[in-house]
Amino acid sequence: MNLRAHNGRVPITTTNPDNPIRLVDFPSKEIFTSLFGSRVTAENLERYYLVMLGRLGGSTLRQLANTTGLSVERIRQIEAKFLRALSRYYERTERP
Repeated sequence: MNLRAHNGRVPITTTNPDNPIRLVDFPSKEIFTSLFGSRVTAENLERYYLVMLGRLGGSTLRQLANTTGLSVERIRQIEAKFLRALSRYYERTERP
């Protein structure tokens, strides 16, 4: 995911076949917490948030792995989990 290429917006998948990708603003810390809060510890929640902010700033998976002590694969998994959770969040909040 290259957030820098999208001016800080996050590309998420949609269920709309005419527009399968949508760009949304990076979520506030409160929304981010609601996406992960009940499933991870407070320490990991902060780590995940910093990882995604790093991706927003243009850091590579390798750079983040070196600074956080996580593996590149774990960074990729956190990112994928974030994108899935954010897609579900927008599906829930935008239904009539």
